[in-house]
Amino acid sequence: MNTRNQFKLLFIATIVFILIWWFFNSAMDISIHSEDIHHPSDINGEPVRYFGIVPRYTPREIYIGYQPIVDFLTEYTPYRFELKLGKSYNGIAEQLAQGNVAIASLGSFVYVTNKDAYGLEVILKSLNPGGKDYFNTTFITHDTTGIKSLSDLKGKTLLLPSKESLTGQWMPVYLEKKARVSPAELKEINFVSHHTTVAEKVLKGEFDAGVVKSVIAEKYEDRGLRVFHKSPQIPPTPIVVSEHTDQETREAVITALLSIDIEDPETASMLKSWDEEFSHGFKPARDSDYDIIRTIVSSLAN
Repeated sequence: MNTRNQFKLLFIATIVFILIWWFFNSAMDISIHSEDIHHPSDINGEPVRYFGIVPRYTPREIYIGYQPIVDFLTEYTPYRFELKLGKSYNGIAEQLAQGNVAIASLGSFVYVTNKDAYGLEVILKSLNPGGKDYFNTTFITHDTTGIKSLSDLKGKTLLLPSKESLTGQWMPVYLEKKARVSPAELKEINFVSHHTTVAEKVLKGEFDAGVVKSVIAEKYEDRGLRVFHKSPQIPPTPIVVSEHTDQETREAVITALLSIDIEDPETASMLKSWDEEFSHGFKPARDSDYDIIRTIVSSLAN
């Protein structure tokens, strides 16, 4: 093969590689889905506001669970809301601080550790299925294991979500203080990006046990996962704004989400498509609601 033909083949291969790379990245970018959806506000010209989400779930799961929420805010506020998925937990907090995101669903750990530095303010908190403002972190295992308590984890493998999350930070310390099982006494302790990934890997038997939010544990219970321990009650996921969020946007979001009547049959049907953690209504939140998280953070340093 002469040099000219080799150059042609190399050129074609390069073009094919670029097209494959572009397609893959487009498929992973949930903002493309958001832009493709037709909103009435696209015609009326309402200003855009970004709703930031920390990567607690996969991009597909976040799009499925949170796109209906931003659609609701677009319909019931003067703004067109679009999803903004962060590459990291702290990344969304930084975008709030820079004014690139108007409102965000942050992890409680990220909120309390970045509040002062980034000028963050919690405005709302989600409710659990019983209408209460708390949830639990749960230790899960497969039905086929003999694990029944935290002490049974000695010599076993344990999987946790992101180290940037409260769960990833707190649970190793909690395990040691509650059951006197140190990370060194585990066969393996590891971390993955998403809560659902933890559940899937435990379900497949890749790890003996895992730690996830209670809403994820409930989702997988009928597939063979079993909860064998629950943490103390902690406040739910905070909805947060920053000093860059204008007062009109802040008030519009608060009014819209507090107007949700879960007793109304039509509304209840709509909420079935929302992320489970946000499908039971909201109530106003204060910074002091997250003091227990500050106590936990302090314990991590000791």
